[in-house]
Amino acid sequence: MAFRRTTIIIATLSSAVSLAGCGHPEGSSSAPAPASTTAPAAVPAGASVAWAQQVCVTSTGLRESVQQLSAAVPTDPSSSSTTAEQIRAQVGVRVGAVQESAASVQTALTSLPAGADPDLVAKQQQLQTASQRAREAVDQLGVAAGKVTAATTATQTTTALLSLTATLSATGADVGAYLNAVRSSVDSRTQVVRSAFGAAPACADLGPSAPASS
Repeated sequence: MAFRRTTIIIATLSSAVSLAGCGHPEGSSSAPAPASTTAPAAVPAGASVAWAQQVCVTSTGLRESVQQLSAAVPTDPSSSSTTAEQIRAQVGVRVGAVQESAASVQTALTSLPAGADPDLVAKQQQLQTASQRAREAVDQLGVAAGKVTAATTATQTTTALLSLTATLSATGADVGAYLNAVRSSVDSRTQVVRSAFGAAPACADLGPSAPASS
């Protein structure tokens, strides 16, 4: 009887071990959940309009700063009622404003929200290309203005102002080309671009290009 009882116990234990082996090993995990296929949320239309608004606000600032510098450069320094020292000071202040405005334009252009419509991204790239030429012209303007502010005699000032006037003319042309690129966005054939820039008040008020010189 003892031998039979032992045989039954062993058989029972063997069955238990076999059943345990059929389950998942301890510590194993279930199959991984499938990756999410949810597309990223589209950028709200309001965010696109806000971007276009900032681009146009800073572009208007660039246009106005070039106009103000142009007004500070006399066409004939010898007949101007402003002293050479005053002219140098005004040029220094005004060219600094142009450089700050150009930097603000770059900041605005790069602030397009992530996930924006591909057509807006294409417009951003187009405007960045146009603004790069304007920025390079502004850099040259800074060099020319630096010669004016560094002048120590009336003759040096007059010569430097003539050079600045020529550089200002080229800068005005490049800034004007950039502004035209921004204006074209308002009437773009691409709906999403037209909607963003057309709804931004500053874009409607962008106005004419800055004059090349005074």
